[in-house]
Amino acid sequence: MIKSNGLRLLCSLVIPDSMHTSLRNWIITKVNFAYLLSRMVSHILLLRYSLFSGKILSVRAICTDNGRQIYLVRHSYTPGWHLPGGAVDNGMSAEEALQQELEEEGNLLAVTRPVLRHVYLQAGASQREHIMLYTVSVRQDRVFEGNLEIVEGRFFSLDEIPSDVDPSAARRICEWVVGEFKDREW
Repeated sequence: MIKSNGLRLLCSLVIPDSMHTSLRNWIITKVNFAYLLSRMVSHILLLRYSLFSGKILSVRAICTDNGRQIYLVRHSYTPGWHLPGGAVDNGMSAEEALQQELEEEGNLLAVTRPVLRHVYLQAGASQREHIMLYTVSVRQDRVFEGNLEIVEGRFFSLDEIPSDVDPSAARRICEWVVGEFKDREW
């Protein structure tokens, strides 16, 4: 019943097959509960932003290393691979928020100034989120080992982009390859 590949992997590493079945099931139940709780918290935060924040401003980036590999992240609360980024908090510039997100989601440091490519409307339920898409060259001085929000982050060459990449991220990568950012919606 474990929903996430990351949780399945964690359970396979932590829970040996030889463990007593009732104890094993108890641990799996607790892991499932933690996964569901993290999803619930993310939905509550989204609801809070939707109800009390008016407009939501977010940043995302196509981050490339010197070999033109693209950095993608897998979240603990939603399936697939995504472009790194997040909300712009009050009192922060978009570039400051982007740098903070890059550090939190991958130990990434910008080696060039981020270039704003396009602003999109998130076409979800609230229609109040605008996403600023940047491109930026980055370096990673230390390997990213994951955290509660980001299960995994790594660089992919264009021919290695995972099949479960988020559709919006896939469209942004295609726009970047073509060199034309023109969609209205994320």
